[in-house]
Amino acid sequence: MAKIKKKTKAETQIPNSSMSDIAFLLLLFFMVSTVFVRERGLKVNLPRAKSIEKIPRNHSATIYVSKNGLISIDDMEVSVPDVEWVMQKKLADDYNVIACFRTDKDATYGIMSDILYQLRKAQTLRVSFEAKLKR
Repeated sequence: MAKIKKKTKAETQIPNSSMSDIAFLLLLFFMVSTVFVRERGLKVNLPRAKSIEKIPRNHSATIYVSKNGLISIDDMEVSVPDVEWVMQKKLADDYNVIACFRTDKDATYGIMSDILYQLRKAQTLRVSFEAKLKR
């Protein structure tokens, strides 16, 4: 009787010589397909300041005020009475929200006073005024 030898199983291996090619192709794909969001807001001419401090953008609501009296909160145009409920909603979403003013340097102070009153009614007490660095 003849002895039959058992065949050894072929080893399975994952080829890793092309892994770096795949990684660079994925990196290139995500770099090309990523879209950066730009804030639209109102066109405002910011006043100048001697020093500025950066505010974290993930906890801020930007309030644009043009010299014509138009108000925009995070790219949504609102009127003065609507500022209260918009900021209440933002405060409910994020308790650490900061109201950041980007106000045209030619805007009247009356509209700023009205917006600040609405912010006080909405209990949004953390307020920042933005400016450009004077050079």
